[in-house]
Amino acid sequence: MKTPDIVGLCAGISESAKRYAENIKKNLPRGHGFRFEEKQHSIDNSLGKDAKIVGGNNTKNGPDRVVDGINIQSKCCKTGARCVSECFEDGQFRYWNNDGSPMKIEVPKDKYESALQAMEDKIKKGQVNGVTDPDKAKDIVQEGYFTYKQITNIAKFGTIESLTYDAVNGVRIGAASMTISTAISFAYAIWSGDEWDVALRRSAWDGVRVGVFSGASSVGAAQLGRTSVEKSFMGVTDWITEKLGYKVSSWISKGSGFSITGAAAKSHTSKLLRGNVVTGIVCTAVTSIPDYCRCCQGKMSGAQAAKNTATTGSVVATGSVGWIAGAALGSAIPVVGTAFGAIVGGIAGSVVAGQVGGVAASKVLGKLKEDDSVEMMAIAEKEFSVLAVDYLLTQQEADVVKRAFIEINGVFYDMYASDNREEFAHNQLKNLIEQVVSMRKVVQLPTAEEFIKESLEATQLVVVQ
Repeated sequence: MKTPDIVGLCAGISESAKRYAENIKKNLPRGHGFRFEEKQHSIDNSLGKDAKIVGGNNTKNGPDRVVDGINIQSKCCKTGARCVSECFEDGQFRYWNNDGSPMKIEVPKDKYESALQAMEDKIKKGQVNGVTDPDKAKDIVQEGYFTYKQITNIAKFGTIESLTYDAVNGVRIGAASMTISTAISFAYAIWSGDEWDVALRRSAWDGVRVGVFSGASSVGAAQLGRTSVEKSFMGVTDWITEKLGYKVSSWISKGSGFSITGAAAKSHTSKLLRGNVVTGIVCTAVTSIPDYCRCCQGKMSGAQAAKNTATTGSVVATGSVGWIAGAALGSAIPVVGTAFGAIVGGIAGSVVAGQVGGVAASKVLGKLKEDDSVEMMAIAEKEFSVLAVDYLLTQQEADVVKRAFIEINGVFYDMYASDNREEFAHNQLKNLIEQVVSMRKVVQLPTAEEFIKESLEATQLVVVQ
């Protein structure tokens, strides 16, 4: 696997793991509120409003969101009455703006009417200080964009709502992976001596491919996080974080963008590790699909496809660990900043660890099965040695033909699938050789007189010596 691919995929896995960890919290029984405010926020943003989620600061009785300067509390419960009752403490309304006015309370779309009625009843009972008119309930209770069922379905596996939700995040993660992979691929191409337009074309293709793989892996991992798979890895990741301790867990959490310590850091790190494991497994499966398609088409052996999958899995696993370690160390560098340091450290860590893992896997697996491409290349070289003599190729011409043959898109896959691989290689090489030979300069032989004259002079020179 190429370095740009390793970095792009590991960047995607890292982001998917963060999303996975966040989703675990939101999939808990009281996690619907987080989902609700997040979805409300996304719609307000798409409408061009100045929307911010501020509930994460844990300010007591503070707003969950601020939209165009208006403080909003988000409540997503089974009934409208429950949404309203959660806004009261010791029989009194508890969410107030700095000017003494009650905050807006947004509720699911299908709970609005019942929530409005419940708020009117609270006002009539004098439980909202300073508000005596029940009609003012309309100024407090706000109808949301989504129903309660739509929000709860996001936390379920395979529903339209959860797939849509994950797809949106998958596109974002895929785009980020594509950007990183494209940039690194372009730099590598330029450093390798490619022309600017060639480097751009190759890097764009690399970026799109990695982006698609990362986005699809993100969706798959997020869906699996809603099943029993999530719990099956919990014991292992909890044990690992216990061994890592509070300090290392805090570093890892900081590298993922969460400055937390103590038990909270260990809990978050455990979720993050589960996210990396699940996303890594899905990523390996997704990136291996093309190989198994070629296997079904007869363009690749089953052993080769399995070997490629094992190598990819090793690269993904070691690269992901490298990204986590690199991001943790990078975020601790005060000069460059936490976020930037985490990215730089993640890239460096994934490159080193991923390449080490790939090389190690290739050496081990190489003893078990020789690559299909190596077998095909041996056949091609045998055919080429015959043709090179027939056409009297120069070393320079031979190098051009070899390079052109290798660069034919999917040549080894097509050769493997061919009924007669020797004939396939012969025809491909012959076509390339004839193209090269056709560009030879026309040789004009000397006349008989010129040849005799030079021969006589050469003979005299030999006699004299």
